[in-house]
Amino acid sequence: MESYKRYSVAKAEKKRASDWLGNKEKIDSQSHKPYSLTSMKFSVQYAGQAYAGATNYHDSPAEFNAAMAEVIKRNFAALSADALALLAAKERAALVACKGDLEAVQAQIVAAECEADTTI
Repeated sequence: MESYKRYSVAKAEKKRASDWLGNKEKIDSQSHKPYSLTSMKFSVQYAGQAYAGATNYHDSPAEFNAAMAEVIKRNFAALSADALALLAAKERAALVACKGDLEAVQAQIVAAECEADTTI
């Protein structure tokens, strides 16, 4: 059941993210202070070509990347909650997508049970 595999992957992805976010609640054993965000990498690209032969990908400048990283860091709690909500929605959608496969398997089970009853 490919749909169940996709659900299992989505569930594991959400759990990994949730577990990682749990670091914000942990206390450092040496400093006795909460863990802190120390590293963030940000960059984006625009894709598009002004004319044939022109540049296709336009990287964000380092100054913008640094400013965006600071904005993300300031708003990390809200943004990480949104990201976790997206992963949870992906997990729910993947689980619901299993319904058709589950119904097909249930029908096969019923058929196998009926067949077993007639061969006894």
